[in-house]
Amino acid sequence: MNIIAISAAALTAAVFALLLRRTNSTAALLLTAACSVGLLLSLLGAASSVISTVNNIVAATGISTGYIAVLLKVIGICLLTEFTANTCRDAGSQSLASNVTLAGKLLVTVTALPLYTNILNTVLSILQR
Repeated sequence: MNIIAISAAALTAAVFALLLRRTNSTAALLLTAACSVGLLLSLLGAASSVISTVNNIVAATGISTGYIAVLLKVIGICLLTEFTANTCRDAGSQSLASNVTLAGKLLVTVTALPLYTNILNTVLSILQR
């Protein structure tokens, strides 16, 4: 799916949700959420090509797959956090959106801790030489 189709679908859903919000705000929110989920699901094909390309880079360079796994987990956390926070904002819950964003930041930090540990150990081993 290209960006023109994505934009057209999103704008159409936004206009319908805006019109629907006057009479039924719950249905408008559900329409917006359904369109968002549909667009994300349509992008899964692109995600598989990204993963395939990353696997090719890993195979060619010999980078540890553990580092790539952490990178992909962090990207997934960021995308899901952004989607959830925006949905919460659309539902009118700014405080919930802020909490989801904070949780996402914390989970990114926790997920990346093994990388920080490896970097610190590498620096310490260089300094001890």
